[in-house]
Amino acid sequence: MQTFIFLDLEATGLPFSQPRITELCLLAVHRHALESTPTSPRPPYTVPLPPRVVDKLSLCVAPGKACSPAASEITGLSTAVLEAHGRQRFDSNLAHLLLAFLRRQPQPWCLVAHNGDRYDFPLLQAELAMLGPASTLDGAFCADSIAALKALERASSPSERGQRKSYSLGSVYTRLYGQAPPDSHTAEGDVLALLSVCQWKPQALLQWLDAHARPFSTVKPMYEVAASTQTDPRPSAVTATAPLGEASSTGPSRDRSRRSKSPPATGPGAPPREGLLAPLGLLAFLTLAIATLYGLSLATPGQ
Repeated sequence: MQTFIFLDLEATGLPFSQPRITELCLLAVHRHALESTPTSPRPPYTVPLPPRVVDKLSLCVAPGKACSPAASEITGLSTAVLEAHGRQRFDSNLAHLLLAFLRRQPQPWCLVAHNGDRYDFPLLQAELAMLGPASTLDGAFCADSIAALKALERASSPSERGQRKSYSLGSVYTRLYGQAPPDSHTAEGDVLALLSVCQWKPQALLQWLDAHARPFSTVKPMYEVAASTQTDPRPSAVTATAPLGEASSTGPSRDRSRRSKSPPATGPGAPPREGLLAPLGLLAFLTLAIATLYGLSLATPGQ
């Protein structure tokens, strides 16, 4: 891997609620910057400075659905606040922006997120899937920093392998640096905290990421996306307005002409029109014949 894209997403809720993204941050760091990070000899370690050369993309996003109260309390974001500030939806423009951001970095790229396998990566895939097959991050790899840090901690402290530890980002940061991370539960704050944690043992981390990164295309979306939603959500989309314009131009006369041209009903439940005419004609003939004979009988009383 040549570029590591540290990623964090804030969203409307937990996976069972089919969340939508409210904020995202990507921080691109070249391999050379991690390799040259100075490290402290013993704990508590000194929080390393971020590399001087980084690329960062940070955006707030209107989710299009209500944030859960718990999510709003943790992140400080709500749907009303995001819309009041004119934030836009996760649309094809944003998907193209993400891919353009990646393409500015030396390849191969590796997305790194804390608990990424269970949350960030599947949620990002779900958002991209809603936009259709053209919105993909082709060529990207990904890796979960929780699995990496577990492996690094176990290797550095074999005697503590049986102990239960929390691997939340705040817990790992506090365990390494003796203080809570600043700006928790903001996308940019969590990305910077993740970068600091990954600078703890950079050489060992790079080896682990090289060995365990997998293609981002193998990540399944967090939830199934209905086919009807795989369109451009913008109301100005031509594909959405053209059929509506054609439908509105059809007046009542066109509707009547369509109905008059419809074929007659067929099948066992629909009586054939020609089959009814023959019995009716025969019945009329018999009625006329009986009336004639009855009239003749009345005219000849002797018989």
